[in-house]
Amino acid sequence: MIKKVVTLMSGIVLAGAFVLALPVETEAALPCTYDIINDANANIASNTAAYQQAKANEAAMLAALNAVKANPAHSQLEYEQAVFNYSNAVNVSQWWLGQINNSKEYLKNITGRGQFEDKYAANRAALADLTTLQAAKTDADGAANIAAGVAKQIADVEAAIAGYQVLVASNPTFQTQIDSLTAQLAALKADYAAKAAIANEKAALFNTYEKTLNYKAYSKGFEDYQFQRAWNRDNEKWDPKGKFDY
Repeated sequence: MIKKVVTLMSGIVLAGAFVLALPVETEAALPCTYDIINDANANIASNTAAYQQAKANEAAMLAALNAVKANPAHSQLEYEQAVFNYSNAVNVSQWWLGQINNSKEYLKNITGRGQFEDKYAANRAALADLTTLQAAKTDADGAANIAAGVAKQIADVEAAIAGYQVLVASNPTFQTQIDSLTAQLAALKADYAAKAAIANEKAALFNTYEKTLNYKAYSKGFEDYQFQRAWNRDNEKWDPKGKFDY
């Protein structure tokens, strides 16, 4: 039993070094972001429909202008009106095209924000797993150290008993010490059995967490970037190239 706990301690120590993580609460990506994405897609669809209608009207105004020009009897007023109608139709269709492009750019930006929020939420969840794992490791190490301390006491008492057993042949009075230490040894062994069971239980929990939690997905670099990004926004330190992401 003693060897089992000593081996257990070594296994925990060799399980790997972890960065210090503070308790965290996981955060989900903002639902409003996806509502905005849906609205942006709807805007693109409606703007595209309006653009197609405007292009059809533009084609009709061009046909009307060509018809006026093809009529030798057309008046200057008819020609100027046809030119105005066509020019206006072109402007309208170009305006709707601009709206489509603006909506697409907006969609690109808001999609980037959604992707960041998803990654942020996933990273925070991984950090929570890492924090849980570290807490379990601390508990397992502490329980193993306590059990090992009791094991050391057992070894010391057994050594003392062995020493007195050598002396008792020449001095029977040492039997009193042997009897007292033997009783103490029994109590220590019972205490060790209880503490070793706790140590093994905590080690098993740590091993389970190590195999099942998603702590390896945590990125300290992304966490640092997120804080820098927030600072940049608060202090208006925008990317001069206009590529500052959400």
